[in-house]
Amino acid sequence: MKSLLANRAAWTLGAVLVTGGAVLGARHVVAPDPAVVARRIVVPTPPPAILTADTLERGETLAELLADNGFEGSGSLEVIEVVRAYKNPRRLRPGASVEFAQRLDEPPHRMSMKLNPDSTLLLEVEDSVWTADLELTPVTTDTLLLSGVIETSLWFAKLGGEVEKLAAGEFQDYVYDLADVFAWKLDFTRDIREGDQFRVAVERERRPDGSLRSRRFMVIELINRGNTLPAIPFVWGSEMREYYDADGKALRGAFLRYPVPFRVTSNFNRRRYHPILKRRRPHLGTDYGAPTGTRIKATAAGRVTRAGTWGGYGRMVELSHSRGIVTRYAHLSRIGVRVGQYVDQEDIIGRVGATGLATAPHLHYEFLQNGRQTNPATVKLPPAKALDSEQLPAFAGVRETALELLAMIPVPDQVAPPPSEPPSEPAIERTAAAMNSPAR
Repeated sequence: MKSLLANRAAWTLGAVLVTGGAVLGARHVVAPDPAVVARRIVVPTPPPAILTADTLERGETLAELLADNGFEGSGSLEVIEVVRAYKNPRRLRPGASVEFAQRLDEPPHRMSMKLNPDSTLLLEVEDSVWTADLELTPVTTDTLLLSGVIETSLWFAKLGGEVEKLAAGEFQDYVYDLADVFAWKLDFTRDIREGDQFRVAVERERRPDGSLRSRRFMVIELINRGNTLPAIPFVWGSEMREYYDADGKALRGAFLRYPVPFRVTSNFNRRRYHPILKRRRPHLGTDYGAPTGTRIKATAAGRVTRAGTWGGYGRMVELSHSRGIVTRYAHLSRIGVRVGQYVDQEDIIGRVGATGLATAPHLHYEFLQNGRQTNPATVKLPPAKALDSEQLPAFAGVRETALELLAMIPVPDQVAPPPSEPPSEPAIERTAAAMNSPAR
């Protein structure tokens, strides 16, 4: 019995020793080595970058703007050199916006510079080296269908079509555009009448902020005193985009009807009472009231025969054209051409002023044929050029598409029938204040 108990005790002790050894062995295997224990390192999250914005003021340089926003010495010069690869810093316009990203007590490490409405320069520094990428502003393209009936003037037409798509001030730009397209057919300062109608289809490129990058007419229809005047854009080969009527005759004639898109203040009159000389004196031209500095276009291609001060004309430009025609532009504040220079139609030859015998800023415009002043509003101008037989088939396809677009544009209800007799005062003259406003 003792022997049995002794054996059982020995067996139990051995089991315990074996088990204990196993346990001890296990503990030895999993025990970490103090020499290879990984240390936990806490890395604090950097504070978020501080975002600031600044605007280039008139007369301020980019270097001065950078200095005001934490740049010093060579850091400013490095940024300017990177910018120079994309745009001359001296040509940045007042109002250009610059955004900075920087951490507390550190100079900026990122910049965003608006070069123009269509491009933004993104700059970033790494290892003290500045780099830049140019980001283009995305645009979307759409078509605007618009119509209107003249109430008091084109500026205050009753609009129809997709009026809700118009941005603030956008329609005022179309008024100028329409006047430019029909400048060879109509004088918008005197020919537009109450009850006239128009329909247009415009293709636009719009930026995310709603502003337009570009716009172009796809078709225009103007009804003036019952006469329908279509304007269909057409390009042939490498030629410039021109507007034609339904028969393929160009709207662009040899002469513009007027050199500035503003109101007539004094018509051609052989017995006008002169406000300065206080006596009757022939007024052998047309006066257009316009703000000082308004750009003046050459009404036709020609050569400059006078460019300087000439008596009561003040500062004046005279152009010689073909067929014995001469045009004069007087009372200028600034002359932009020189004698002997050749200019194209619509080139800017000067700016409106009040030099010479003038009581207020305006342009005095004269039209001479064979040395004799003629009323520029009524003179019969040379005919427009027509498309030739080779171009007509391609134009016919463009015309068909344009007329289909016009058919989709509703016209507002007529507000009043056209007057049987033309009013004594051109409708557009009653809106001089609107035309002189900075709407464009």
